[in-house]
Order: sequence, then structure tokens, then C-alpha cells
Amino acid sequence: MKKFKLFMAIALVLTATCITGCDKTHNDMKENTEQKQEENTVAKTLGKQFESEIKNEKDIEKVAKKIAENEIFEISVDVSEVQNGDYLSGFQKEMKDFKKAYVIRPMIGTIPFIAYIFEVENASEFAEELKSNADLRWNICTEADEMHTVVSDNYVFFTMSPKSFEQEE
Repeated sequence: MKKFKLFMAIALVLTATCITGCDKTHNDMKENTEQKQEENTVAKTLGKQFESEIKNEKDIEKVAKKIAENEIFEISVDVSEVQNGDYLSGFQKEMKDFKKAYVIRPMIGTIPFIAYIFEVENASEFAEELKSNADLRWNICTEADEMHTVVSDNYVFFTMSPKSFEQEE
């Protein structure tokens, strides 16, 4: 009987250890999956592409057109030049003081996506101004899930977007 009680005690300790270890492994796997999903959002994917493209090409129109070709888009998008003084969707105040800018936007206006590439004097300061004046709910009846900004030299990539364009079923 003593051997049986000793065996049961050891079995309980091993079971508890296994459950704790398995739970920790499961939680670690879940965190890694969530982190990878966060890294693969529309905004983060396009931001990474901008960083890569702008290293090789300083013509922001060409960079914008390359980004617009990204397969992450499951929608039709347009690339247009923006002039100082033009209305820029997504901001609570007029954004100006940029040398050159292009917008990437959906052909259908109710999709909560917009991206800009700006050429400016002080990119970090301009990026902060964009973030502080952005409105994720600029679009009628919809709201972007996230905002993302990338600064590289005198260039700023700014986007507000859904996490993905996949249709929920």
C-alpha cells in the first residue's frame, strides 16, 4: 500500500509538472502566432516594402506604384500625386510643408485604407505631426484598424488601414 501511495504521489507531481510545462509551451506558441500576425498586417507589410523600395529608388512616384502592386491588396488602388494645399484624407487639420507627395487609395471610397509617401525637410518631425493629427475614423461608416509610419532619410510613409483585406465569412 505504501508503494502504491508513493507511486500515486510521484504520478501527481509528474502530471502537474507536465500540465504546467505544456500550458507554458502552448502560451508561448500562441504569443508567437499573435506576434507574427501583428507583423503581417497590411500597414506593417507595406511599411516594410516602403523601407526596402526607398533604399534603391528615390523617386517616390515609382515607390508608390510598386507598393500599389503588392499582392496584399485584395482591392483596386489608385496612385496620385498630391500638391501642397490639396485636401488630404484622414487628418483633422490641413497637412502641408512637404516638397512632394503621393497617395495610394482604394478605388472604392468606403474602404478604410489610405497611404501617403511624403518627401519633406524634417521627416521625423513631419511624421509626428501626421500621427498627432490622424483620424482613424476619417472614412464614412468605417474605421481603420491601425496607423503605421516609417521614416527613411527625408521620406515619410504613412498609412491607416484594416489589419487585412480578407473577407470575413
